[in-house]
Amino acid sequence: MKKNALRVIALVLVAGMLFAFASCTQEIHVRFVDKDGNDIDISGLVGAPVGGEQTQTQTPSAEQTTAAPQGGSETTTAAPQGGSETTTAAPQGGSETTTAAQQQGNKMPATTAEITAFYKKGVDDIKAGKAGYIKKEWQNVDAVNIGAAFINDAVTKVLGSFMTVEADAEEQDCPKGSDEAKNRIAAWTLTDLSKVKSATCVADGSNYKITIIMHDEDTPKKQGSVLGQVTGALLYWEDIEKTLTEDPTVTKILTGFSGIHVIYKGYKIEATMTPDGKFISIDHTADVDIIIGEAKILGIPLTDKSGHMWNYCKFYSFKY
Repeated sequence: MKKNALRVIALVLVAGMLFAFASCTQEIHVRFVDKDGNDIDISGLVGAPVGGEQTQTQTPSAEQTTAAPQGGSETTTAAPQGGSETTTAAPQGGSETTTAAQQQGNKMPATTAEITAFYKKGVDDIKAGKAGYIKKEWQNVDAVNIGAAFINDAVTKVLGSFMTVEADAEEQDCPKGSDEAKNRIAAWTLTDLSKVKSATCVADGSNYKITIIMHDEDTPKKQGSVLGQVTGALLYWEDIEKTLTEDPTVTKILTGFSGIHVIYKGYKIEATMTPDGKFISIDHTADVDIIIGEAKILGIPLTDKSGHMWNYCKFYSFKY
């Protein structure tokens, strides 16, 4: 049991760091527990304080949405305060889609270049201070392959202390023109459209539903990442490596590692927009595989460990 407990403690630190994907500044309180939910005292094993605290700061990423409310014809309704307008989704179906677009003199974007340009223009408008919104982000770990079932269960439970689950995700109010509204949405700076796997635009009532899917990316780095040109919600290798080699608690346990990969699979952006380019909602969804090829935990060699997580970031209640 002692050997298994050590593996749980060390791998929780490593896996927990790898999975720590929150995009806003947070203080992390770590508890190590056994399969029965009891605290594990590691003070006598590795010389680290029990329940040691880490503070991890990351630049807030900017991305995602919940579905906007349905019902009524396409409208902009006056907000209760400040004279802002909130865009609301129009009803599904019917011939109103073509009519609404024609009335505004707009043509639905069709090609990858047209769709990404339409999306980029909407993002640029927000970064120019033309709209505010509500942002919400959370994570879900749905697979851990570290050891026996009880070890995986223990690790999964402890990982929860590094994460924000949907039930605990708070709405972040980003008022029109504020620094929060400008900074929490990622700019679209991608010019090489061959890096886009697919881009579609279809009628959604009198609005447009845009879906952009990116090619897979293995372990993004701060310089040269393709996904870094379309989203801010990434876990970069430089941040992973720094934690593995410099964090005083991790380095007491982790004595070597190699073959670590963070693989983003088909990163997806979904946006509902009005024909004149205003956002109703934006969803960013990251499907992430975490692979640890080799690691030494207090000298114990481990190979081929992995996990899987989802990161969701939503933007909604846009006010122009």
